[in-house]
Amino acid sequence: MPRSRTNSDFLHRGAIFAALLVFAYPFGALRASEVYKSLDAEGHVVYSDRPDTATAKKSAVHVDQPDPGEVARNAKEQEILKAVDIQRKKQQAIDDAKKAQQDQAKQEQCDAARNHYYAMKDARRIYERDADGNRIYYSDVEADAKREEARQAMMTACGA
Repeated sequence: MPRSRTNSDFLHRGAIFAALLVFAYPFGALRASEVYKSLDAEGHVVYSDRPDTATAKKSAVHVDQPDPGEVARNAKEQEILKAVDIQRKKQQAIDDAKKAQQDQAKQEQCDAARNHYYAMKDARRIYERDADGNRIYYSDVEADAKREEARQAMMTACGA
């Protein structure tokens, strides 16, 4: 069964291709083009392959061959940096998913506490059930204390 290609396969092949180009480059002739050096209106040095002004001076450009070892080291370093970046992005996605889940749970707790408080606030009489399922009603003072407990629980769950 053929193996599917991953991003690292393409990165690896790209690095090999770049290294082959660098190693093959010394065998090709370097062509030096004419380069003109001039100043723009703001006084910045500008290099171009065409003279922009009559005062543009022709400059000689010397191109050094890149060190193959340095090119290979740079390619390897780029590959490592990309792998680290991919791992960082994966970890960030995991952290974002955890935070979203925590935020959702907190919102659900807040909604439940708010609903409980409003049910307690709007109820005329508050009661609890005994073991047999019979209602035992709270006195007005006890009911007010239960409402305050529900309000405090809502404030804690919802923050403010």
